[in-house]
Amino acid sequence: MIYAEILAGGKGTRMGNVKMPKQFLLLNNKPIIIHTIEKFILNDRFEKIIVVSPKEWVNHTKDIILKFIGALERVVVVEGGSDRNESIMKGIRYIEETVGVSDEDIIVTHDSVRPF
Repeated sequence: MIYAEILAGGKGTRMGNVKMPKQFLLLNNKPIIIHTIEKFILNDRFEKIIVVSPKEWVNHTKDIILKFIGALERVVVVEGGSDRNESIMKGIRYIEETVGVSDEDIIVTHDSVRPF
């Protein structure tokens, strides 16, 4: 299987005084992360799109996906870790626990705030 793991676990603290992580800021009336997820949805080779979100933003992430994209079985949200590597591993653990991992599996990681 081919998986997409969209890393949205950052909090955007380097941006300065913002109310929310940058992946949730609007770009053309949609959160940046939605633009990113949409690009992966267009490619049907990705059997599962795993969005890794900060713990306190998991519900918000689910809500905006439902609002802007709708309910898709291919897209799931999991809680991220304390850093990038731990967040990647949380996505991998999700795969291990729900589907299992084989040597043929491919996991493509992508930063949520680079939608283009």
